[in-house]
Amino acid sequence: MSKTSWKSIQQQLKKLQFEPGPIDGVQGSKTINAIKAFQKAHGLTADGVVGPKTRGALFGSSEAVDHSVMTCARLAQISYTLKHKKLTSGDRTLEKDFKLSVTKSCPHANVEAYMLSNGCLLIPGSNSFADYLSHNLRLKRVGSKKLKLSYLHARNDVFSSGTKRGVSRTIWHQGFLAHANIIYNWIGKDPSKWPKFIIGHSLGAASAQILSKTFLTPAIGFAAPRLRKTSGAVKYDNLSLSICRDDDIVCNLPPGFHHTGQTSILYHKNRKRGLNHKMESYIDALKNQPPGLHVPTVWDP
Repeated sequence: MSKTSWKSIQQQLKKLQFEPGPIDGVQGSKTINAIKAFQKAHGLTADGVVGPKTRGALFGSSEAVDHSVMTCARLAQISYTLKHKKLTSGDRTLEKDFKLSVTKSCPHANVEAYMLSNGCLLIPGSNSFADYLSHNLRLKRVGSKKLKLSYLHARNDVFSSGTKRGVSRTIWHQGFLAHANIIYNWIGKDPSKWPKFIIGHSLGAASAQILSKTFLTPAIGFAAPRLRKTSGAVKYDNLSLSICRDDDIVCNLPPGFHHTGQTSILYHKNRKRGLNHKMESYIDALKNQPPGLHVPTVWDP
């Protein structure tokens, strides 16, 4: 974590009378022991890691997150009707059907992301040629510094420049990493403002796989493209789920790359022609799965 985020954690621990030592933003032994004491007092695993459950207990939450896969699919669909600083039909649907509202939206010209009032982060896919060109097609990050995921304090992932290889000794799709980096910087390093859950589609699903690690937060991505050059597990892989239709070719792109986290293949009992990449197609398949299909109905790792 950054000094800013650890300082926020220390301040909150001290406020709740769990002595973290000096409020200096350093992840020292006293801070870790205070976290473990807090976790034990709240019936959590006392491992000293500030994951989503510990963060929720530490900073509190006003509204519960619905971990139903179908609800996540509907929210992903609604994310395409939202606009930065503009009231839309999507906002009205959020209020009417889910009693939720957008609390802030990413101001970047080529990256869309929306934070909801329950702490859920919505990330739609490409909505313009510019963001598709900037992120989906930028495998090698030509013309600028390459990015990586690196672990600070052996606890959390952050973004840094200088190499395309991360701690997992893999090559990351640079466009997807850059997209996630923009969202990470927009949300900031204060853990009290981090999302409690992440939902993405297409390009947004690629970022969801990455941001689940940077925020130590459960994430679900629909129609997820591939973003790692090598296969195998990466630290905190258990937090992300990618749901991919068997007839959606985007889920197999780019060639030679792999998903991170858990991947579930979704089938439609009455196979339909077409790309079947939009959220409408995924919602339709979730409603019409063949018997015995093992796609989770809830994602709460």
